[in-house]
Amino acid sequence: MGSSPRQRASTQRRLSVKTFLTKHKITVLEHPPYSPELAPCDIFIFPKIKSVLKGARFESVDAVKAKATELMNKLSEDDLQHCFQQWKMRMERCTDRGGEYIEGDNISTM
Repeated sequence: MGSSPRQRASTQRRLSVKTFLTKHKITVLEHPPYSPELAPCDIFIFPKIKSVLKGARFESVDAVKAKATELMNKLSEDDLQHCFQQWKMRMERCTDRGGEYIEGDNISTM
């Protein structure tokens, strides 16, 4: 049996991503396929947005989306650098613990 068109496309995407990363000398770090304690959105971006939206009233779902988009667009380079540093700390802790879940280690996200 041959591979399906979907499998071939997925393989081609992975190869083009690897080629791009290599070409631009971007280091790739190995980590679990999905680990919520290591997802930058879960540990930094969502909490940052939620803290601003907490208690706010909106006329519609579109208004919530617009405000969240505005907040994301206002993230500075320093914010993103902080996010990366927090992610790196969590990655190191996860690696040191053999992949154990680290939620609740009180790593600052703000």
